[in-house]
Formats: sequence, structure tokens, C-alpha cells
Amino acid sequence: MFKNRLFSYLSKELAVNIIELKKLRGNVYFVRTENDSFILKGYKELRKLKVQETFTSSLRKSGFEHSYCFYTDNNQPLYFQNVYYGRMEYIQPNEIPFHYGHDQDRQEGIDLLKKFHDKTRDLASSYTTLLPKTDLIRKWHQRKFDFMRNLPQINYHVKKEMTNDFLKWANFSLHGFVKLKNNLAENQPAILHGDVAHHNFLRSSEGELYLIDYDLISIGSTACDMLQYANRILPFLDWKLSALAEINHLNNWLNNEAFLYGLLYPADLLREWNRLIRDDEDSNPYRTAPIVNMTLSQFRQRQQFQEEVKLLLK
Repeated sequence: MFKNRLFSYLSKELAVNIIELKKLRGNVYFVRTENDSFILKGYKELRKLKVQETFTSSLRKSGFEHSYCFYTDNNQPLYFQNVYYGRMEYIQPNEIPFHYGHDQDRQEGIDLLKKFHDKTRDLASSYTTLLPKTDLIRKWHQRKFDFMRNLPQINYHVKKEMTNDFLKWANFSLHGFVKLKNNLAENQPAILHGDVAHHNFLRSSEGELYLIDYDLISIGSTACDMLQYANRILPFLDWKLSALAEINHLNNWLNNEAFLYGLLYPADLLREWNRLIRDDEDSNPYRTAPIVNMTLSQFRQRQQFQEEVKLLLK
């Protein structure tokens, strides 16, 4: 069994008595020893591990303490069955997890993201050869292409009239966003997180909020992270632009036409349907039902949101 072999390998290489090895997801494990606990994370390429080790160290040195660092006390990287493993500090989670459904969490999350950007602006120039440039347009075009390719399976669950509307929204958004993208440019680009899903904000047992998981970091305008954050929280705001305008740091962008066009891209709908088809789970009712419910239950609110934002673009 893989976990048992990994257990034996770690015990030998680290020369510690491991009490618990628990798989969290993919190549990510929780490890508890006699003396401490840590997170073990695997990477297919040594370069990716080294970038993560370097970036989290730079972030800590910059004064951003609401994250983790990697332990770099090994002379040689941990390498087991074609995967390089790094050891990260373990943050004891709170009994009450961070959630976008809570007003305080939404604001605290965007506050922390803003602090992250403030620090990474000063780091970006040192990482230009290590990190890709953010390319939201390419990502959105690819997501739309995949969605169109998956339509035969998606339309088994959702009417064509509805998916046609999603594509109209995507096309309108992309047309305006491509034309005005330079309006989002900032004097000093930042290193972006790239995946501001709720599970990448971790509330510690002491109540402190941490930003975790930097696998998708890139260099670009902070507007890209802010757009993604807005898209993640809008379902919890009933897709009301007025509610979005009450959130500090996000509201600063609502006078920017390019940002408004970006808000109209149905990123979450296309992402979730594409993921369902990619994972070959579209015949699994337990995986399909939540996505169908999200699609149908929010449709009218999304329609109204589209109309509301378009009024600002006239």
C-alpha cells in the first residue's frame, strides 16, 4: 500500500517517530510525529517545489506572516516514487472554518488579500523569470471552448436556452474585457495568488486568518485576483451589485469598465460544468445535483446582475 511505503520512507529519511500519516488530498498529507506536526506536499517537478519554498520564504521575510513556510533543513529533497516532497508548517485549524457566506469572513478575506498584494508588489521584480505572467483572457477563452465542447453532456441536464445565455454572457464579457484590458494595468504589478477559493483561507485555532496554497501564483494586475474574489462571493450576495459595492477594496474597482466587463464572465458556472465532465462525473447524481441546482436556482439573479452591470457600461 502506497501510504505504508511512504510512511516507512519518511520515518527513515527524517529519522523521526511518525505517529500519524493522513492523506488530505492528492499528494498532500498531514504528518504528526512525537515532537511536532507538519504538512507534506508533493510536486512532480523539483523546480516547482523550489519556487514554492523560495516564494513563501520571501513572503515571510517581507513581513507577511499570515501564511506558512517550508522546512528546508534537509540536504537533499524528499523524493519518493517520482514525486518531490516538501514539508510545510502546520496551522491548527479553527473549529469554525472560514466561509464566504459570513459577512465578516468576506471582508476579512479581501483585507488579507489586499495585504498580500501590498507585499508582493515589492517582490514581483525578483520573480519575473520564475513566474508566468497572468493571462486571464487566454484562461477564459479556453474555459469557454471547453464548455462549448461539453455542451452535449451539459444539455442533458440544463436546457439549451440557458446554456446559450451563458455563452452570450461570456462572449459579451470577453469582447469588452479584451478591448479595455489595459485599463487594469497598474504602475507596479504584483504576484497574484490565482486561486482565492474559500478553502485557501484558513482560520487558525487562535482566530487568525491565513492565506494558503500558492501553486497558481503569477505576475499581473491585482484586478485579476479581485475579479476572482468577487465571482466567488457574489452567490452569497444574491448577485447584487449594491452589496459588492459595500466591500472595501473591491468597490475601488467598480468604476473601471474593464473590471465591470470581467464581472460579467460566468467563470464559476463554466468551471464547475467543465470540471464535472472532465472528471467523468456527469452521470453521478451526487456530483451533478449540486451543480444543476446552482445553475437553475441562481439563473434569474444572474440575469438581473448582467442587466444591472450593463447599464453602467452604456
